[in-house]
Amino acid sequence: MKSILCLLIAAGFGALLQFEGVPHGLLLGSIIVTALFASKTGIAPATPYGLGYIQVTLGIATGLMFEAWDSATASTMLPSLGVLLICLAVQIALAGWWLTRGAGWNRTDALLAVYPGALAAVFDLLESEKASSKVIIVHLMRLLLITVLVSFLIPGQAAIAVADGDPLTTGMALTACSVIALSVLLGRLLLVIGVPAPFMLTAIIITAVFVKAGWLHGFHMPDWSLNLAALILGVRIGSRFQGLGVAELGRHGRTALVSVGLMIVVAAVFAEVAARWLGSDSLSLWLAYMPGAIETIAIVAFGGGLNVVFILTHHLSRMVLLHFAPALLVQVRRAREET
Repeated sequence: MKSILCLLIAAGFGALLQFEGVPHGLLLGSIIVTALFASKTGIAPATPYGLGYIQVTLGIATGLMFEAWDSATASTMLPSLGVLLICLAVQIALAGWWLTRGAGWNRTDALLAVYPGALAAVFDLLESEKASSKVIIVHLMRLLLITVLVSFLIPGQAAIAVADGDPLTTGMALTACSVIALSVLLGRLLLVIGVPAPFMLTAIIITAVFVKAGWLHGFHMPDWSLNLAALILGVRIGSRFQGLGVAELGRHGRTALVSVGLMIVVAAVFAEVAARWLGSDSLSLWLAYMPGAIETIAIVAFGGGLNVVFILTHHLSRMVLLHFAPALLVQVRRAREET
């Protein structure tokens, strides 16, 4: 009952902020309400299948944008992905250096704190490694700072980004349901083998295939589906403040703010350099090089009318790399030790 009450208040407050003209008010409002609720009551609102819904919704909305995608577009993205790898290394090294030298953290906590993987993968990693609360605060600060920063710097234009399509026919509805079913089914298979953001990945690929085949011509995601995704995402971020006191947040908040701020500044510098080199939009590059928060970035990019396909391709590449790189390094090290 308390979870339902929190969700209703979060939706109401978020809608009020949106109505008053606050950029991405539904997302920010739900974060604020849920964070206060979770920290005061110690209860985190339950959102079963919430992350899966967010990933499938944003994945389909992104896949629909592949209608204008061609091989030339893909080839122009490759140099930017190379810049992303260098940017990622500098972000991790600089933020980790600050935590170890500036804040006196040990290397294990510092590496866990600067790991910019997928939201679910990050918190799974923190739980498996029994990370301290200060590490969790850094990741919360990363999510919160990126969300607030990009929300206020990029004005929402949801009415423009999600255009009105043709009336939904029975055939189109069945096709859309097929996309959802395939995305969930294949996403669960990828989830078993540990692929990060599996439902978003499958939804993007399957929708793109259907779009290129002409089976989804004229179909657009309804506004309410993206608004619901923003609400659920805000609730999930805010619920992470459960069990964290004000004193604890204040004690480690400054350190977290500096480390996350360094990563965001590095992303901005690389975005500006890459924009001049590649002749691309620096704002889209900045969002593409952000250290994580793919769901937040996707919602804000949709609302701002930016090149979502370009941005999310970078984030998905980063997440897959970060997820499989540690396992690959371990295998290489074992192979060297055996020889």
